[in-house]
Amino acid sequence: MNHLSRFSILGALCALSATASGAPINQDFEVNPPAPPPVVVPGWQILGNVKTTGATTVITYNGPQDVFPFQKRMAQLVSNDGQDHGASTGDYNPPSNAADLDTFFGLSAGTLATSYQAYNGSGIKQTFSGSAGEVLRQRWNFFSTEDPDPVYGLNDTAFAVITGPGVINPFIIFLEDSLGVGNSGTSGWRTFSYNLPADGDYTIGFGVVNGVDYKYDAELFLDDFTGVPEPASLALLGLGLACLGGLRRNRSERL
Repeated sequence: MNHLSRFSILGALCALSATASGAPINQDFEVNPPAPPPVVVPGWQILGNVKTTGATTVITYNGPQDVFPFQKRMAQLVSNDGQDHGASTGDYNPPSNAADLDTFFGLSAGTLATSYQAYNGSGIKQTFSGSAGEVLRQRWNFFSTEDPDPVYGLNDTAFAVITGPGVINPFIIFLEDSLGVGNSGTSGWRTFSYNLPADGDYTIGFGVVNGVDYKYDAELFLDDFTGVPEPASLALLGLGLACLGGLRRNRSERL
């Protein structure tokens, strides 16, 4: 086999391996956004009180708790949707944005109010191209800042929403709530994962809402979002690495 043929085959394998995966961009939120206003999270659409941050402190009903990103930054969603609870305006009855969140995530009107008694909240989402068998992963950490009450519905909730081919659109997935973590509790860092059933364009979203009222907000932190190739894609990745080695060997032989 001549050098030209070798380079043609190796180049084709490189191209094939390079197109084997598709995943959201800025998956770990390390792309630094411009200074607000307005708040921008590169690659993502946001609604409500959403930003990226470094290590920070959550003020809970029982005192402060520190939370740290895996690298330098993480996304922070607060369930008060940007309202200041009357601290500066004297308006202690901010309007509900539950209907706006339904629209943002492509949910039927009233879904979040019915599912989680949502009054207000915040969300983040991104549309990307994925392949069947690819696994989406997202590290998340939920903080409740209040003492939940199941009788009165004082229970804040974090959730995920995914839409795309092969999905019962839109598909809402419960992550955690205040009742689950307890009085001013935290879930700690956990991993959300979802197997894509088909090739096509997907939208993945995450949200956090106040249940019934707008007081004592919950917070949801997100970090290190990655697309993980299944064995077939890993094989292609191996071919890609092999092709680089092959190109280097051929180059050495010519010198």
